[in-house]
Amino acid sequence: MSPPAVILSHPQMGENVGSAARAMKNFGLSDLRLIAPQFGWPNDRAQILASGSGDILEAAQLHPDAASALAGFQLVLATTARARDAVREVLTPAEAAARLREAESRGIKTALLFGAERAGLDNDEISLCDALITIPTAKMSSLNLGQAVLLLGYEWLKAADTTPATRTRDSFNDKPASRQELVDMLEHLEGELDAGGFFFPPAKKGAMVRNIRAMILRAGLNDGEVRTIRGMIVALVKNKYRGEKK
Repeated sequence: MSPPAVILSHPQMGENVGSAARAMKNFGLSDLRLIAPQFGWPNDRAQILASGSGDILEAAQLHPDAASALAGFQLVLATTARARDAVREVLTPAEAAARLREAESRGIKTALLFGAERAGLDNDEISLCDALITIPTAKMSSLNLGQAVLLLGYEWLKAADTTPATRTRDSFNDKPASRQELVDMLEHLEGELDAGGFFFPPAKKGAMVRNIRAMILRAGLNDGEVRTIRGMIVALVKNKYRGEKK
């Protein structure tokens, strides 16, 4: 599938274009188009703010107006925080991302159109778009251009993301503990607990051991964690009389 193009209409600062390019890189977008930028192009400030996304800037296309920039696209969504005279469908970023993904799955070429930093899109530009996107905010409705691109890029990527809602971040070097490592650790722990009189009354020792094992195994320890726990056991046993007078 082809990701949506990002089209910036009359951008006023190279820095904002650079920030937009960096946001695009973060979320898998690469097709950048500029409509009549209000500064010289190529732009050094854009390159500085792009920070590793210079390839997007180098491949960016320049167009004199919205009609030429949008000519090859079949679905165009425009971002705006302002109400307009004509009745238009207004989407949240999440709904817009879902529609872009669905369109792309059918081979439809899509684009996101962003207005200039101060005035946004004019009515003529909006009239060329299929629907509007408004990003919900608490107070100030106007966002920095780079921020707006980042938010839409994030929603577009998230719409097809399969990352689990929660997961444990593993160490690069540690791997899940083997059954033998776990058994050795458990026997080490149980032996010291037995020596310290933990299993009382003796008739309940079997059930207590099973409960301890179940509790520890639920943690899904890796081999590094097993080594750490065994070191903790050794340290506790070695120093159990440290508070007593010799």
